[in-house]
Amino acid sequence: MLRTLVLALILGNLVLWAWSHAVFGPLGWAPARVDEPQRLRQQVHPDALVLLDPQGRPLASSASLASAAAAASTPSAGTGSAPGAAGSAPAAPRASGPASAPAQAASASASASTSTSAAATGTVDAAATCLRIGPYAGAPDAALGSALHAAGLDAQAREQDLPAQWMVMMGPYADTSALHRKLGELRQLSLPPDSFVAVSARPRYMPGISLGVFDKREQAQAQLQHVQAHGVQTAHIVQRNLGMRAQYWVLPALSQAQVRQLRALPALRAANLRAQDCPASP
Repeated sequence: MLRTLVLALILGNLVLWAWSHAVFGPLGWAPARVDEPQRLRQQVHPDALVLLDPQGRPLASSASLASAAAAASTPSAGTGSAPGAAGSAPAAPRASGPASAPAQAASASASASTSTSAAATGTVDAAATCLRIGPYAGAPDAALGSALHAAGLDAQAREQDLPAQWMVMMGPYADTSALHRKLGELRQLSLPPDSFVAVSARPRYMPGISLGVFDKREQAQAQLQHVQAHGVQTAHIVQRNLGMRAQYWVLPALSQAQVRQLRALPALRAANLRAQDCPASP
């Protein structure tokens, strides 16, 4: 019985080997092919690729350019110039045929691109930058102004609009007692104690409660959704600096070198201030 089982297994393995090697292929009994020979016929032939310039015209191939360069470096037969003669150079053969026009077009396109890039770079380098330092509630810092003038920077004291800011707030309320009552209610919620404070220095929103001040409205909107999720239902967004102006040191036309000089100025660091971009419409 055991011998019969072993012989059956050996015979089965032989049949499986013959089937996997397509021995029975002529009889229509063979495994499916997985090598996908059609992919070899679909492969990309790099020698058939054609490069185009920005205007859609074909560029000369690398082989054509190499041949043209070799021809240009080889003296033409029959010229009367002696080898090694001082000041003499073989005349480059004039390119002819279909490859010459695309090559010239490619060269002209590259030259135009280089000129455009250089012109753009020059425009950027020559552009003036306007920066301002502040804001100041009163007159701009005289000591900083003296340091700016001593450094050869044209600083001008000007009154300008405060930068746009958005505040998430509650109120304003009828009186301070209502304000304190709302502050007490906020303390009962799961908000950090330093995440809300009474509004100050903004009379149009007083008495009110600020739940955050942001430079972008999208940030204020995210904060509003956050506090609403914690149970604050009466908060809303206002533009904090609407119609407010302040004093600044304005430096209207700085070169890039002067911008770097300004940012490294010790007096600016000592005042714990930084130069900001001027508004688009001061």
